[in-house]
Amino acid sequence: MTRKKNLKTDLRIMVAMDLSEMDAILLNYVSFLSKVWGMEHIYFIHNIKQYKLDSLQDSFLEEGISIENIIDKELQRSIEKNYSGTIPHTVLLTTDDYTESILTHLSKEYKIDILLTGNKNELQGTGALNQKLVRMMDANVLLVPEKTRHQLKKVLIPTDFSSDSAQSFIETQTLIASSQGEIEALHVYNIPSFFFPYINTEKAIDRTKKNLKEKVQQFKKRYKLPEEIPFKSIDRKDLSVVEAIELHAEKEDFDIIVVSARGTSKIASLFIGSVTNDLLIRNRNMPLLVIN
Repeated sequence: MTRKKNLKTDLRIMVAMDLSEMDAILLNYVSFLSKVWGMEHIYFIHNIKQYKLDSLQDSFLEEGISIENIIDKELQRSIEKNYSGTIPHTVLLTTDDYTESILTHLSKEYKIDILLTGNKNELQGTGALNQKLVRMMDANVLLVPEKTRHQLKKVLIPTDFSSDSAQSFIETQTLIASSQGEIEALHVYNIPSFFFPYINTEKAIDRTKKNLKEKVQQFKKRYKLPEEIPFKSIDRKDLSVVEAIELHAEKEDFDIIVVSARGTSKIASLFIGSVTNDLLIRNRNMPLLVIN
């Protein structure tokens, strides 16, 4: 039987740790979240790739030292130093050659609601693992950049008016209730410039805005979204959709971006929506919550 979640009171959080400087950032951020989100339990997990473990064991065998024990102590030390929350927690140490696979498996086993992982830039790391995690996991994935403020007052939700996008609004409203945050929806559109020599530019823009206004009302009504949520539509012009989203988010000083893993495409769920995929690769300035 599927566990009936109450995102207001009993979130199960998993934090992916890698023994890098990113761990302290994640631990401090989840400490903040534990004060504004209703959490039931936090699982701090580190996976040791099996081939690395085998090579390390050879170096320590003569001294009878357990690599797992060393890593466990280091994780405990980091948690004790950087985690200031009061939510009960468990440390999980695994050995698997495929980190994304073991995280996916354990997220199902422990019925995880949100996985926190680092979104690195200056620190060593790439977005490849995060792309795999979003594609494979049922849980939501929260990517935390190296420099992020501990605040959830302004939340930006880019939308394509799809049902998956609507789910982002539903879950986000619950998650920010305690922090009294405000949501703004953003739809990025474009009128191809090659049309302008043949059509009246002003009329094209007016008609586009009118159609978008109708779409917004239909979207709110269909998915029972609060009328007070502001919807902003911007013409991306020469920018990509992702560039327009990032520019708006930074200009308006948002604290977090929330997107759906899937977009309007009905292709199998093995594929991430193109905008979300690009944000996973590019976004390094604020947390990115991907709703699965």
